[in-house]
Amino acid sequence: MIILFSSKNIASANIAKHLIEEHGFSPNGTDEWKKDDIRLIDTKVELILDVPTDFETDCLVVLSTHKSKNQDRMLTAHIPGNWGKAEMGGESEKLNIAAGSRLKILFQEIAKEAERVGWKSSIEADHHGPTCEVPIIFVEIGTTETEWRDEEAGKAIANAVVRGMKRNETYETVFGVGGGHYPRLFTKMELESAYAFGHMLPKYFVDALTEDMFRQAIVRNAEKVAKVIISKDEVNARQREKIIGLCGKFGVKYELM
Repeated sequence: MIILFSSKNIASANIAKHLIEEHGFSPNGTDEWKKDDIRLIDTKVELILDVPTDFETDCLVVLSTHKSKNQDRMLTAHIPGNWGKAEMGGESEKLNIAAGSRLKILFQEIAKEAERVGWKSSIEADHHGPTCEVPIIFVEIGTTETEWRDEEAGKAIANAVVRGMKRNETYETVFGVGGGHYPRLFTKMELESAYAFGHMLPKYFVDALTEDMFRQAIVRNAEKVAKVIISKDEVNARQREKIIGLCGKFGVKYELM
């Protein structure tokens, strides 16, 4: 695993500081620290979505800010990728390789820390860049500069990342369809079920979903996708039939929940 941050991003630097000062990451050359076989690298990019991704690793974890119109104190995690136009980096209509089990593990630890400090937590549907060819996960502090600078939030994400590094279990990976940007059903299942969500398609992109994008959601995963989980109450009948039809075409099981 490689952890990427930018000292020019407030939340990113906040989390990295706690990793270095409290979790034993030691200097390992210029702009790099290391703990066991985990590298922590300061990319120094102006925009965290522009982190370099040309690394050989089983997973990139990016420490980031989270922005939202709802100014809640929130800790989040998600797979980056673009279901449509690349309005915030990366390639248009291109998904990354999802590490479903690793996302589940990290989010479970983030949710524990969020509860400890009295913050909200959620996984998010795929969105924004960068696009790369190794598994990549963003972990984030939201949603305003006040929260990005919050020491307890930085410590919480750092604690979660370190605990997550020590866990290596694998889960049955699924592709989630439905819900909003913060998919409530999938967030609950990520914490309570035996499923690990890889890609998550929000309901507002279902109508525009192409066969190629559906294919990417199935094949661009570190672990084989076992089935598609459709949030039946968060998509309409026409959208459900579209997804079920694509499952049949690609020979993928589905479950309505």
